Amino acid sequence: MKKLFQAKSIKKANAFSISLVALLTIFVLMFIIYTLHKENNANIENIEKEYIEAQKELIRQDTNRALRFIAFKHQKDGDTKSQKEIQSEIVDAIEQMRDERDGTGYIFIYTFEGINIADPILKKNAGKNLLNIKDPSGKKVIYELIKVSKAKEGGFVEYVWNKPVSNILAPKISYAASYEPWQWMVGAGVYLDDVHRAIKAKEFAYKNRVSKYIIGILSLSMLLFMIGMAIYRYFSMTVTDDISYIQEKLKLVSTDYEKLNPEKIRYAEFNKIASYINSMIEEIREKNIALEDLNKNLEDRVVQKTKKLNVAKEFAESVALKQDKFIKNATHEINTPLSIILTNIDLYNMNNPKNRYLTKIEAGVKIIHNIYNDLSYITKKDRVEHKKEVLNFSKFLQERIEFFNEVALGNHVTLKSEIEPNLKILFNEVELQRVCDNNISNAIKYSIVNQDVIIKLYKDADVLFFEVISQGGAIDNPEKLFDRFYREKSARGGFGIGLHIVKEICDKYGVIIEVVSKNNQNSFKYCFKDFYENTTT
Repeated sequence: MKKLFQAKSIKKANAFSISLVALLTIFVLMFIIYTLHKENNANIENIEKEYIEAQKELIRQDTNRALRFIAFKHQKDGDTKSQKEIQSEIVDAIEQMRDERDGTGYIFIYTFEGINIADPILKKNAGKNLLNIKDPSGKKVIYELIKVSKAKEGGFVEYVWNKPVSNILAPKISYAASYEPWQWMVGAGVYLDDVHRAIKAKEFAYKNRVSKYIIGILSLSMLLFMIGMAIYRYFSMTVTDDISYIQEKLKLVSTDYEKLNPEKIRYAEFNKIASYINSMIEEIREKNIALEDLNKNLEDRVVQKTKKLNVAKEFAESVALKQDKFIKNATHEINTPLSIILTNIDLYNMNNPKNRYLTKIEAGVKIIHNIYNDLSYITKKDRVEHKKEVLNFSKFLQERIEFFNEVALGNHVTLKSEIEPNLKILFNEVELQRVCDNNISNAIKYSIVNQDVIIKLYKDADVLFFEVISQGGAIDNPEKLFDRFYREKSARGGFGIGLHIVKEICDKYGVIIEVVSKNNQNSFKYCFKDFYENTTT
């Protein structure tokens, strides 16, 4: 990868970019599929839980309905019939209440001593004491049901019991509650193998829906990827053609002074550069003709030496002036398409839902925009006076965080802020932006994926602190971080000028820098001693 960038080949860079986009697309699709699979499992668990809870509520209602009937019958006939007659009528009535669709929906009644009062399925057990009867796991079923029934709200018991329809042992859950006047335990149950079959059917239907959803996502992603690649290839080829044309023409400058033809150049930015090159070619041609004339006559050359030296001086100053103008115009022409791209992305996002491909483009453009701002500051710092003014640091920092939110999203990093309100500072806005942007950009670039970058602004005593904390690899040489062109992690890109600019600005304003790297957590803290303290205005 290092050799690829050293070669500075657009074709290689294009090939690398396409491969990287393809890999990122595959990664995102795999992540979406993994998330859907995880969500599917969670939903299946919820379905199972909700279905079982629904069945438990059903048997609880059946049991409570039976208890209300028992209480009603006891109260209604208590004065006219004996207790034995009332109980016999209740048992007969409850047996008729049984749901016979699968032979499982029935009410059973036992005394607190474990004597069977009513069991519509196993009538042979009537009158028997089954208190100590056990299921295959050794659980005393009737004993446990009587025990939970004595609780205020009753309770549930899971066990294994004979299933009437298939006459086999099956897992079952029952709800039991008590009728205190007669010391009765009343209950109803549901077999869990029926519940599991119903859940399997729901699970199968849900998986079918998820599968169709995944296929739709894959198809749409591939379509968007192909469209994006086609657009990218078109613009990449046209840019390469313009650069190749300029490159080939520059090879002939020293021999025939042939100028560039603007009609063969597609982009206005390259046309501007071509016009500057044509001006330089014309001047070089004129100067070479003048030098040839001088060589024809040595005497004239000696006589006019002083005059020619002055002309050469003016020429040098003119070249320097044109070079300076070229650099300023070139940076301006770079800024213009960047600003157009950012503006159009903002307009798109205002009228359309978020597009993750556009988000990645926006993140990349903002990274380039930050590099452009660094280069622009370097070219202007010795010629432009950066005047101080009172700035609302709190509001300014929040705006810079919002600017980098899409960059963080593209790097799978979350920006979190802890900013005290209305903290003001006497500083130049351009230079403060360089301090903030380079620290936030570096924190995003070197942070571990899916970690938080914490940005703090707070006041302690008479000092204002700006701090950026990220989770990344340990810093090997913190004492070299602010050296010009030094890069701690060369594999992550960059030019090694951002932190050097920050150091120059901090030295200029007397800002103290503290760098701490411990347990893979890196902190860059800036201490502003002479900040603007009048926060009431």
